Amino acid sequence: VAEYSTALARALGMDEANVEIIKEAALLHDIGKISIPEHILKKTSGLTPEEYTIMKTHVENSIKMIRYLPNMDYVIPAVVAHHERYDGTGYPRGLKGTEIPLMGRILTIADCFDAMTARRPYKQERSIDYAAGELKKNSGTQFDPELVPVFLSLIEDGKIAG
Repeated sequence: VAEYSTALARALGMDEANVEIIKEAALLHDIGKISIPEHILKKTSGLTPEEYTIMKTHVENSIKMIRYLPNMDYVIPAVVAHHERYDGTGYPRGLKGTEIPLMGRILTIADCFDAMTARRPYKQERSIDYAAGELKKNSGTQFDPELVPVFLSLIEDGKIAG
């Protein structure tokens, strides 16, 4: 996720200080999952509504943990926004469009691409072509429609490989 996020940030022309922030946010974005019961994290079938509610707490738990790290608060806007959706139906705050911090919108694309192309206990990994198609299909709803084409060009240019 850090590799994909930093590649996208650089392609967008972000300065190296902000590229470093997105990298650190990417490395820490799911730290709150250590507070999720293992039986939920390793479940091989779909989550129940109750389990999904518990899983969603990882975002707020990540924020709580990051606050204990000295001088790391600057990654919080990206971390808290990595499950927000461009159409406003995400969580934890239901932010929409450019209300979502740019770094959060970057992290969302990188995290979802990684989730699709990596093997998980509950699913097989998908091809890069499949993941690219899903990003394109969900551009404007889940993902920022201005960032998706930039990410897809990174894939096409071989700068991102799953």
